[in-house]
Amino acid sequence: MKMKKLVFILVRFLYISIIFSFLILFSNCNVRHNKGESGEPVATEKVGEVKIHKAKGFSIQKFSGYSEVNVYNPWQGDEEFSFRYILSAKNTRLPESVIENSTLIRLPVHRIVCSSTTHIAFLESIGKTGTIVGISGSDLINNKEIRDKIISGEIKDIGYGRELNYETLISLRPDLVMLYGVESEMTGFIQKLDELNIPVVMNGEYLEEEPLGKYEWIKFVASFFGMEERAGRLYDSVAYNYKSLHEKVINVSSKPVVMTGMPWKDVWYVSPGNTSLANYIKHAGATYLWKDLSSKKAVPMDLEAVYEKSGDAEYWINPGAIASLDDILNLDSRFKYFKPFQNSKIFNNNARINSSGGNDYWESGVIHPDIVLKDLIRIFHPETLPEHKLVYYKKVL
Repeated sequence: MKMKKLVFILVRFLYISIIFSFLILFSNCNVRHNKGESGEPVATEKVGEVKIHKAKGFSIQKFSGYSEVNVYNPWQGDEEFSFRYILSAKNTRLPESVIENSTLIRLPVHRIVCSSTTHIAFLESIGKTGTIVGISGSDLINNKEIRDKIISGEIKDIGYGRELNYETLISLRPDLVMLYGVESEMTGFIQKLDELNIPVVMNGEYLEEEPLGKYEWIKFVASFFGMEERAGRLYDSVAYNYKSLHEKVINVSSKPVVMTGMPWKDVWYVSPGNTSLANYIKHAGATYLWKDLSSKKAVPMDLEAVYEKSGDAEYWINPGAIASLDDILNLDSRFKYFKPFQNSKIFNNNARINSSGGNDYWESGVIHPDIVLKDLIRIFHPETLPEHKLVYYKKVL
């Protein structure tokens, strides 16, 4: 027994030593990556900024030898947060006054960990999916290249939040981890990664109120590769398409009323009128049922209030995990009295679902707001785009 106990202690000691050594090795490598500098500090003269049209959550300013990226309030909540990132080439020496109170990222980024499928879509747009070494939620991903690399083990799933696998994350030696956050508790998570000397950047794309504002975060992602100009051209092209589509229905005489969502445990969480979904509906030539409701979060309502209001609705879109009319009735038989149910005008954004239930609307949809808008115009005003076949949406039957 004593011998077995001794062997157990030795094995445990060896395991802890390996992990500790790994932490030290990773930390030292990352310090060299971020702090290794030579020569005189660069000048700090501002030379311009990246033009931001619709997005409100970030800014990019250009200086001699580096860029300054600021992210504002990247999660829901009443507290005000901002994050400052300094981006520069590996051998550029920066004054302490520039680096202070910021996260220093050396360019270009070669190894990145993504916590959202939208991050993958942005990287796909600029041709940088090859830099992805880790992801969260592998089952949700639709991108075939990434799924194949997950299967082969080339890309690792690191988990998320309390289920994060720190050992896997450390072993990946990422140049940065791109996160999105829902609540301010993210600050503790960021601090933990900072202690491990793993650079973290916050992406608040999902909070943007304009569909084009969400897509404009492509410029934010591209900045970590020095590809802002390419991202700007991509944005301009999509924005042109989007605006051209909007102009087709801006003066339509009839703007049908649209309801959205589905109750969860007897509570209907209503998307307010200052969201990207509400603006999609507006830009597609329709009227959102809750257009006058303003909030930073989804608004919980009891079913009776929704039943009373929904009598005005002609269309019903985005009803959650619903796949059929029977699914709707199984939740509440009273839904059969809704006008969209009776007139067969219910459409869901689940036309592109992988075998694990991952919805491509929440992945590639963010980089194709013009296609999403085209779908909605085809639904609300089929005579306007008679040749268009729905991409992200399909009728609920």
